[in-house]
This record gives sequence, structure tokens and C-alpha cells, in this order.
Amino acid sequence: MELMAHIAPPLPPDEADRLVALEELAILDTEPEKEFDRLVQLATTICQAPIGAIAFIDSQRQWFKARVGVDVTATPRDLAFCAYTIAEPEHMLEVQDAETDPRFVTNLFGPDFPPVRFYAGYPLQTREGSAVGTLFVMDTVPRTLTATQREALAKLAHTVSTQLTMRRELRVATQSDRLTGLPNWFHFESQFERSKAAHSVLVLVRLKTVGQITSAHGFRTADAMIKQTALRLRSCLREDAFVGRIKRGLFVMYFPGLDPAEFRKSVAGTLSACLCEPYNIESLALVCPVHIGVAVHPEDGAKLDDLVTAADSALQVAIERDEPYMFFDKTVDNQLSRHYRLEPQLRRGLRLNEFVNYYQPKIDLATGNIAGVEALIRWIHPERGLVPPMDFVPALELTGLIAEAGGQVIQRAIADWWKWRAAGLDAPRIAVNVAAEQLRGNNFVSSLQAALAAVDGNPAALSIEVTESILITNMERAIEILSEVRSLGIPVAIDDFGTGYSSLAYLVTLPIDELKVDRAFIRKITTDPAYYGIVQTCITLAHSLKLKVVAEGVETEEQAQALRDLECDQAQGFLYSKPVSADDLARMLPPLARAPAADRPSELEVVRNLGDPGPGA
Repeated sequence: MELMAHIAPPLPPDEADRLVALEELAILDTEPEKEFDRLVQLATTICQAPIGAIAFIDSQRQWFKARVGVDVTATPRDLAFCAYTIAEPEHMLEVQDAETDPRFVTNLFGPDFPPVRFYAGYPLQTREGSAVGTLFVMDTVPRTLTATQREALAKLAHTVSTQLTMRRELRVATQSDRLTGLPNWFHFESQFERSKAAHSVLVLVRLKTVGQITSAHGFRTADAMIKQTALRLRSCLREDAFVGRIKRGLFVMYFPGLDPAEFRKSVAGTLSACLCEPYNIESLALVCPVHIGVAVHPEDGAKLDDLVTAADSALQVAIERDEPYMFFDKTVDNQLSRHYRLEPQLRRGLRLNEFVNYYQPKIDLATGNIAGVEALIRWIHPERGLVPPMDFVPALELTGLIAEAGGQVIQRAIADWWKWRAAGLDAPRIAVNVAAEQLRGNNFVSSLQAALAAVDGNPAALSIEVTESILITNMERAIEILSEVRSLGIPVAIDDFGTGYSSLAYLVTLPIDELKVDRAFIRKITTDPAYYGIVQTCITLAHSLKLKVVAEGVETEEQAQALRDLECDQAQGFLYSKPVSADDLARMLPPLARAPAADRPSELEVVRNLGDPGPGA
């Protein structure tokens, strides 16, 4: 009968805001805390009540953070006295005899517990005025509080509210990013655990040039741009999606319930376009491209750590390929993982001098003599033996070890050149490939100077080769560095010409001496008139600019003859020699003191007579 007479408690007018405030406290279902326990014990002592608790009211229940005189940890919200208390957050609720009031169910704690007859509760308010819970006392007999007890209960409730406010502010301070106000990683992680859906999408967003903008315009300008980025990311959220900031220019977004196809179709492009719009900061209009890595739950990972790892792998691929966004691909990820797993072995190899130089001759097409050699890195692994370059060079690049490895290539090249000269051989100029990390370094030119000093400053020992993509990313810096290199007497070549940006215009601007036409064009020079025409154009243009031309990947005599017909200067490829060790190359080199030309074979004949250079070539 009592349940039938029960009147359901009303909802507070700010119910939605109240529940948000309660969630921000992150206090539900937490362990007991001594501070709250003491306050409840003090309240029951002062009010001379056998029962007391600090209760928080969510959408379905009343949960006790601290309690005295009762064993249960929660009761249904619609049966709770406190549900009426929070409905009027400015006032204390006192019920002198619950059996005479049809609003309340007195057997609140079950049939084995005496009926509740008396209740006095004070709302626990946030700074905004929402009541998230109560501090209350109860008794099993009808009674009333004295004025002193009411005042004490109010003060104790105020103390609890103050602690809750401090708790919330501390949580905001420790779980929010100070610059943008977005959740930091720890807060984002807790949001993910509460919001994880059957299917969802996780996204990592990386600002591409935030470092350069900081260097050029100062950190305050970069900070302003990051804050605007946070606003743009918020504007791209839908429904229950959320975003957090991990570090300087890296953000994480989560779209629970979003289908990957829908993300690809309608979100990815919009997100990328939104972030690439200019940022208006004071008098500046700054553009900061982004790279985006995407992972799908649960296909790419059930846990947040797995999803973030997958999204980061996709992000790295997007960066390497300079794509606006990439979805996680297990095939690509396995390759990246192998590269990263190689890092300790690569570091050990660099430390223990396990890397060596092999050399591939460049042949003068007019005379058949060796005109130079290209240094190519090889790895003599203590267990695997000679490791193919494609198995470790991408790993050197990915792990940032390519600059150190490139520096060692130069040192070994100088040592080998000096050894050949000391043996009385006509040592050719050694071309070394230069990575972007080396060219961007502040000590690249000085390292070349030091290398030449080891051969008495003779610039005939070295030349360098750089790819188009390295040059085009920062043309002004490239011109500056290459000009300094050439001032040392070291020639500069563009490697793999035709596979990058292939802009003929910049050849006039760059301080270079040689053009190396990529093997992809040479391979079809005798079978496809279009490729023959491309190579012809390259050679004609290069010669008009006083540049030498080297054809890469020459494998047949027919290709060599076509190149001679086009007056190409030099050729390099398996037709002449595979890459060989320094000792094997020494067998190809003529002595410095040469016999009369009619009495000696050409260097091309020496190369061909040598035959197969042996394992690992």
C-alpha cells in the first residue's frame, strides 16, 4: 500500500546541467575517502542521528559516497528522500515523520531494516548552483532538529560543497589542456572508456608546420594558431564525438558510432579542408597544412592504446607520402614495425662499424674509361651477412639514423680514395648520396671540409648527389648550401632526375654540375619513342646549361648505344658492373703512371674482364 501511495519526486529545473556537473566531478562509484567519512560522522554526532550519508543523485539512483548506520551503497532515485532535496537546492529539507507524508517510502533500505521516520538533508551545490547531492541524517523515530543542529548541518554541507568545488577545479586543471581548454590525454582516455561504441573512428591530427611558424613568428603566434585549431576541431565534431590535445601540434578525435565509410565520404575531406584554411592572427594570414591518421574500432584495435598506435602508424604513412589523410593499413604497418624493430640493431651496427661502402663505376661513354664511382651503403650483419639495402635504408630514414649513416659513408669514401691513391692507383671521384637530414643540418659543409682535410684538401675525391624532392622543399636553403659545397670544389649532381617534381625551370637556378637521368627512363629508351624523346630533351637541356649527364640503370648494349647517339656523357649500370667492394674496385683502376695509350686496355675492358665481382655485389 505504501508503494502505491508514493509520489514520484520532481526533476530539478536544471537537471541536464546538474548531471553534467556531477559527471565532471568523476566521483560516482569511487572508493571511500576519510575526509567525507569524518564529515558524515560529525553530522550524525551533532544531530544525534543513527543514520547519515553523503549522497549523489544521478539519473537513476542515489549513491552513497560516505555513510553511517546503513549497509547498502545505493537506492533507486525515485524512492530517495534526497531526490526531493535537490529539487529545491536553496533549502534544507526536513521531514519530521515520514509515515504521515505520502511522498516517501519508509522501508527504503529493505524489509530487514526499521522504517525511516525522520529525515533532514541539505543540498550539495556546485559553484553554478546545481545540487549534485546531499548531506543528510535519518532516524527510525519521528523527531525534529534544533536550530543549532540545523545550522551545523548547513555548515557541514557547505564544507562538503567546498571540497567538491576544489575537487572539480583540480580535476579540470590536471585533465584539461591549459592552452586550448580541450581534454588532455588522461581526460580523453576516461571519455573514451565511457563512450566506446560498437563501431567508431579515432583520428590523430598533426599540424605540419607549427615548428616553422614558431621559428618565424614566435611562440605566441603559434599558440594563437593552436587555439584556433582547437576551435575548428570542435566545430567538426558531431553528436557525441569529442576531441583532445596530446601535445604541441598533435590532436586526437573520437567519433563513436561513426561508420568508416561515412567518415571517408563526408568527414575526412571536410576536416582537412577546414584545417587548411588560413589562420588570421593579428596582421598575419598563416596556412598550416595537416596530416591525419585514421583508425577504425574494433577492426584496428579494441583498446584505446591499440587504436592510437594504429592511427599513429597511419599518420606516419600520411607524413611520408605527404597525403592529407591515411587510414590504417596492416600491410604498411607491418613494414613500419619492422623498420622500428631494426633500430637497436642499426644503432649497434653504426657503433661497431658493421656498415661498409660498395662502389659502382660511372663509365665515360666516349672512351669507355671509369669517370667516377658512386658510393652505396651496405650492411654486413654479424648473423645475416650482407643485408640488401631495401631491408635497412628505409629503416635508417624512418628512425632518423640516416644522417649518421651518411656521415660514415663520406668518411669511408675518403679513406678508400686515399688508400687507392696510396697504392698508386688512379682513384676516381666518389659520389656520395646526401639525405635531407644531412643537408638540413648546420654542420654539413663543415663536415665536408673536415673530410677533404683528410686528403690534403683535394676536392677531386668527392662529389655529392641529392634528389629533386630534397631540393624543392626549401629551395632558398638548398641554393645556399649547395653554393657553399661547390665553393669547396665539390661538384653537385641531381639524382634520379625525372621521378620527382621534374621542373626544368629550377635547373637554371640551382648550383649544380651534373644531371643523373633515372633508370625508369633509360629502361624504355630503346622500346618506347616517348621515353627516347624525354631522355633526348634532358640531355639537350643539360648540355645547354653546361651540365654533365649520367644515365642510370644501363643494362644492355642497345641502351648504351642509344645514349652514345644522344651524346650522353656517362653511364652507370649492370652492363658495366654491379656495386663492388673497395678492394674489388681497386682491381679495376689503372695505375697513376700509365703506359702509352696504344699499349694498355681501356678501363671498360678491365671492368668486363673482371667478371662477376662475387657474393654481395
